Amino acid sequence: MLRNIMASGLATLAASCQTAGYNTGERVELDCERSPIQSSWSNVYTPTRERCLRVTANGATLMGVVYARPFEIPGGYANVLYQVSGHNTYIVQQSVQDVVRQHSDMFTGASDWGQPRTESFAGKDHQVQEFVLRGKSCAAFLLNGPLAAYVAGHQSRAFGYACANRLDRELLDRLLTSFTYDVSRAENAPVKPWRLEKGKGA
Repeated sequence: MLRNIMASGLATLAASCQTAGYNTGERVELDCERSPIQSSWSNVYTPTRERCLRVTANGATLMGVVYARPFEIPGGYANVLYQVSGHNTYIVQQSVQDVVRQHSDMFTGASDWGQPRTESFAGKDHQVQEFVLRGKSCAAFLLNGPLAAYVAGHQSRAFGYACANRLDRELLDRLLTSFTYDVSRAENAPVKPWRLEKGKGA
């Protein structure tokens, strides 16, 4: 389900050098229970056939990590990415439309795009844009984390999309408020190399 996500790279700017303990171009699987992306909703889970991923930027001048996790939700599915900036790096400020354009491979076949809007879920402002994909009603979302020090960017952000037979405001609210993002969950987590099988998404 997370087809070709990693090909689009990190939307970051940086001025830094290699840091001890940071492996560039790393693509690994980790136990979904150790993923920074978690949901407190009992109706939301990641099936065993799916993979939770961690990818680092390819160059030492871009210090950042992307975590990706697919979910099954009532009547559909969701794909969530959590992007964390590293040393002397920040995530460029973007709108949900910018993110959709940058990661257009995630939305192949999408149509009937609505107008982007900002909505508050549990006191946090999310940018949301609705669309239709393979007969399901969907919404792309973007939640920016804290501003990075001294620069016009963010230290982290969460984004992705959810699709369901009927993705109404109540379901979207229940889903987005259930997510937590905590990179410390993945500290010292065992990992194994991730390779995309030919002709398949992940």
